[in-house]
Amino acid sequence: MTTTTAGNKSKAVKLTKSKVESLPLPTGTSQALYWDSETKGFGVRVTSKGVRSYIVQRVVKGAGKNPRFTIGRHGVLTCDEARKRAMAKLLEMMDGINPQTEKKRETAQIETLRAVMTDYLAHKRTKHGPLRPTSKADIEKCVTKTFATWADKPVATITRDACIKRFRELSKTAPAQANQAFRNLRALLNWAREKNATSDGNYPILPVNPVSQMFKQGGMAKWNPQKARATRIPQDKIGAVWLLLQQHANPDTNIASTCISADLISFMLLTGSRVGEASQLTWDRVDLKSKLPTYHFEVTKNHNPLTLPISDALLTLLKRRHAARTKGNDYVFPALRGKKGHVGDPRAMFKRVSEVAGTHLHPHAMRRTMEDVAQTVGVDSDKRRQLLNHLASDVHGAAYANNPDPAVLMPAMEAISAWITDAGATAARATKGKKKAKKAA
Repeated sequence: MTTTTAGNKSKAVKLTKSKVESLPLPTGTSQALYWDSETKGFGVRVTSKGVRSYIVQRVVKGAGKNPRFTIGRHGVLTCDEARKRAMAKLLEMMDGINPQTEKKRETAQIETLRAVMTDYLAHKRTKHGPLRPTSKADIEKCVTKTFATWADKPVATITRDACIKRFRELSKTAPAQANQAFRNLRALLNWAREKNATSDGNYPILPVNPVSQMFKQGGMAKWNPQKARATRIPQDKIGAVWLLLQQHANPDTNIASTCISADLISFMLLTGSRVGEASQLTWDRVDLKSKLPTYHFEVTKNHNPLTLPISDALLTLLKRRHAARTKGNDYVFPALRGKKGHVGDPRAMFKRVSEVAGTHLHPHAMRRTMEDVAQTVGVDSDKRRQLLNHLASDVHGAAYANNPDPAVLMPAMEAISAWITDAGATAARATKGKKKAKKAA
């Protein structure tokens, strides 16, 4: 057998220690193959850097191309040792065992859940690109917290029964989190399966994903039912909430962190934006000087960047924030401590807002409240969809009611803001009247 590497053809030779060490380096290519004249399928690969490795290659039934397998480096193995190992490997290949597949199976058998997670986070791509930081953090938390006892064990040892037991345990106290954790686990196990799948379609590990198996129709587990949230500020309380937020946004009477949290929630109420989008807004995405002031969300949940107009009330808020801008921090709603640089979930302020509203509120409740106000002031459904950055589900919305000009949405944005601020003014007058009546009494 001769080498098939272009520019480095040679006749088959009897491989010995001295012969292997005297083989010339390849020219014009990265490697050359030299085959033994006595043991068919046994050879040496010589790279342009002088690395010499023993190899075997022969036909394996059902493997397609002739598989080539590296036995080991010359120097680590003697030529005689390599020949013995080559003959054993060639016999296996004669019996239909593909050494590449076998090696992949052995490697797959010991790969841990943590290792799979690391590879998944680094290389997983969606149709929109790499995973978002929030998605990565959620998956990492699942592996290191929820599945901590499995993290450093081979994924091949994760069974359907173990998954059922853990899912039932989690579902007792946190059904929604249990659903999310097992969706993440299913994705990781699918990744491990496909990563180690052979070219002929076989799966060396997890021939069936145990999470998919437990949830299949008629299976041993069912996803926990999740009721859609409908929380929002009661309409007759919106004015009182706005008044509270403006009082806490006053830098003359509140500490900086309180002002920032109050303004963030006010921004979300006026715009209907998601907390992750609003809290990460930076000043380079805000235009306060143009005839039509705008703000821009580049990174959004649905991967649809958009630019929206700034109403009068929103302009007042943003100018207040700009006047208090933190040096060296480009976030509109900066964090005064921590590594993120921006405010996350302003829970303490939401607790105060909830007390005034008479119901437990969370960030997404501001989004629903803005939608309610938009309906109240007569904003049509297409403009409400655009303001909330929902993708159209019909041809009309996708192809016609999609004007990206912020000026088109300014009347709607202004009407929403005016209704909220008017409600706040009414609440302020009512509070003032109560104080007067109490004082008179």
